[in-house]
Amino acid sequence: MGLTDVLQRQKNAFKAHFQPGFLQRDTCVFQFRFEADEPFYLDIVGDDFEFHAGVHINATITLDISDHETCWGLLDGRIDGMKAFMEGDFRADGNIVLSQLLLYLFKSNNPTIAYEVQY
Repeated sequence: MGLTDVLQRQKNAFKAHFQPGFLQRDTCVFQFRFEADEPFYLDIVGDDFEFHAGVHINATITLDISDHETCWGLLDGRIDGMKAFMEGDFRADGNIVLSQLLLYLFKSNNPTIAYEVQY
């Protein structure tokens, strides 16, 4: 199975949990880079999102993550973001607030208190 197929499968899995408006911006691009795995990015526009293989030339924020499995675990909440950061498996360059909000963007099954964050 190629990366494009994996990204489409993950979109289908995350679709029911996506919280449009949670980032408090209309558009946002999260670039994911990995030590050995292929890069991809998450493009959020309004009430929809897409995962795309490759590198976005104008990403809002770039996240360096050890591997794809860690990335999916961070997005669906199976992996704690602080623990991954402390173990060197997760690092963000750019808007750090967005990197933290991303960890809750697809976690609608777990109650979250959302505060209005101004940056």
